[in-house]
Amino acid sequence: MNPKDFAISLDLINRHYQEPNRNRFESKYFWEELYPLIATAGFSSIEIPYEPVWQFGGRSGVPMNRYCINTKYTSAAQYREVLSRSGIERVSGVTFDPNLFMRNDNIHFYFGASGHFAGEALAHAADLGADYFAISPSPYYGRIRQYHPDIDAQIDMFTDRTVELLSGLATKAEELGVKLVLRNEYWSLFGGERVLPLLARLRESVGLDVDTASLTVAGIDPVQFITANIARIGCVHLTDTSFADSADVWKTPNPEHPQPQATQVFRDPGTGSVDFAAIAATLDRLGYSGPVTCSARQTRDPFRALLRTRAMLNQL
Repeated sequence: MNPKDFAISLDLINRHYQEPNRNRFESKYFWEELYPLIATAGFSSIEIPYEPVWQFGGRSGVPMNRYCINTKYTSAAQYREVLSRSGIERVSGVTFDPNLFMRNDNIHFYFGASGHFAGEALAHAADLGADYFAISPSPYYGRIRQYHPDIDAQIDMFTDRTVELLSGLATKAEELGVKLVLRNEYWSLFGGERVLPLLARLRESVGLDVDTASLTVAGIDPVQFITANIARIGCVHLTDTSFADSADVWKTPNPEHPQPQATQVFRDPGTGSVDFAAIAATLDRLGYSGPVTCSARQTRDPFRALLRTRAMLNQL
């Protein structure tokens, strides 16, 4: 692996709690100033989190769904030209999180809305020339339980419907030439090693997206997990943490921001306890040549996070 080829995820810009203020964040110029800074930090590839909320809000400066990009740039191809002029050669992947659609006790609404917008996001990934489409196979476990308190008794039903949704996406992904991978967030109904039985029910073209911090929080050694599952790994996310889930925070409605203590689960890469050197050495030893993406999804300072991440990669 060559750390110079690693991508950086745009999840380092988070509209919920970060500077800048909302008006500036939603402006096209903010993002077009950001792209050359990403390239200057040594990243020539980016990952885009797909967020349907911007479609509903009527704002179009945030480049996180097809509607916004087509509004501001006419097409994905024109957007890619803007990235290229800024020093960013490609969009390596698109991610999709269905939490937005777990909002009531109508399970049919959740699967219908998730399936529709995941399909939109997958097609958008293909338009952007992305290698992979990484989907979270479930919302937060705690969020599901808020609206479906009997979820523990309904896991088989939820799993069957998830398999149906993912199977349809897998067929579409093969047609579009995009790799479908399952994220393994520790708070998911299919977190940690619980994702493996789900993966076993899907076609071989579907892969794993290894999130190093989520594995660590779940008490799983990333090196051992990668070694055991290398044949199905389609993407690796280098995420960092120093958090230990000693109070089943993964079962709460907002597990990224634990209530019992003033902390965050994720940290900027290189500032937590994840052993990236061991992970990189393992991926090299096993001959992994797929996408690797760095994620600083809870940074307070995205510009410092860019440099921190590059400094960490330089050490590898």
